[in-house]
Amino acid sequence: MKVKGFTMIELLVVVALIMILASVGLGAYTISTTRSYDTQRKSDLNQISKALESFNNDIGRYPLSDANGAILCYQKEAGVVTNPTCPGAKLTIRLEGVVNSYISIPVDPDPSNTYMYESDGNTYSLYARLHNSEDKDLLRDENGVVIADPYGVSCGVDVCNYKITEVGLAKTNEE
Repeated sequence: MKVKGFTMIELLVVVALIMILASVGLGAYTISTTRSYDTQRKSDLNQISKALESFNNDIGRYPLSDANGAILCYQKEAGVVTNPTCPGAKLTIRLEGVVNSYISIPVDPDPSNTYMYESDGNTYSLYARLHNSEDKDLLRDENGVVIADPYGVSCGVDVCNYKITEVGLAKTNEE
């Protein structure tokens, strides 16, 4: 009597095919996730940029930054202007007790990285670290190779490689 079933070779072939398909799917998922996070980073910086422009329209200058790359808020009480750390990570102005809130300042989706901000009041720069090395907005040298550290600014554990200024996306690594 002959027993019907799969041979060991047939089972190994099926398992091998499943593993190949799974590895291709996992690779596509990883790339998709990386691109998604980078899209979120760009969107976050664009939202911050719009809030900075509103702040500038109301106060007449951009918010100042601290030494750690954080946005400082604006406060004017009894004629005295101060630039405190933004309470609750919200960009606000406080004029004689009246508070105007612009945006809850978003954070990088990777907890080991941060968004960096630099401003003297007249201009500003916002920085982030994009992880997709094929992103079209990364700065490249004359040979088309991505510049690893175009701005010399740290975004946490990684260097920043994406920059927005008051005039838009930075297309060069010059100030």
